[in-house]
Amino acid sequence: MKLNMAAVVGGAWTLWRRERALLLPLAGVFLVVPTMAATIWMVVPEVPDPAAPADAATLLQSMQAYLYANLHWLLLQTLLGLFGTGTILALFLDAGRPTVAGAMGVALRRFPALLLAQIACQFAVVLGLMAFLLPGLYAVGRIFLIPAAIVAEPRRNALDAMARGLQLTAGNGFALLGLQAVFYFAAQMVVALGSAFTSAGQGNDVAVALGALVAGIANGGMTLAYALLRVSAYAQASGSRG
Repeated sequence: MKLNMAAVVGGAWTLWRRERALLLPLAGVFLVVPTMAATIWMVVPEVPDPAAPADAATLLQSMQAYLYANLHWLLLQTLLGLFGTGTILALFLDAGRPTVAGAMGVALRRFPALLLAQIACQFAVVLGLMAFLLPGLYAVGRIFLIPAAIVAEPRRNALDAMARGLQLTAGNGFALLGLQAVFYFAAQMVVALGSAFTSAGQGNDVAVALGALVAGIANGGMTLAYALLRVSAYAQASGSRG
């Protein structure tokens, strides 16, 4: 059965309007601040000399150096973002209707499964993109509800919950990809604006902080939107598929 994407967006918007007093602090702490910190303190990659010939070994070495220098920030941003997403999902999908503290406890208990699913899904997407662009893009849509299934159905182990998430998105892969793409590209346009502030204001702490704030709000807002869309889409999909 096809998901009604307009209803998915409408459901997410209703959640935001009703619960934004709870959502704003959670998004700020777990989604916005880590991105701001990473934007300010991550080591900027070296820009290769345009006149120098492109060399795969040099590019790989540069990428490795960048990852090594920034691994702690990348991990912090990823882990806090994943925990924040799990907390938001638990607020609306856990059967016990927990408080914020209770939702954080649910997210903590399900965190190993969420992390395992994150790694497996990213690996699948990368393989799909490497093999041929279309399978990787399709995978982005199909894995969308896996985090929601992990949080909403704690009786399932990680692999079973991943299978459940894939079941819920059957026939909706490209539609969910398109839905994510709208928010992704909107966020990246805002991030580009923040990057312009940061680049233009090197040496000016106010400009750098402003650029980091813009990037943090854009990325945090996108992640929050994805979480609310997952809640809405899961409610619709699980209701129609049992």
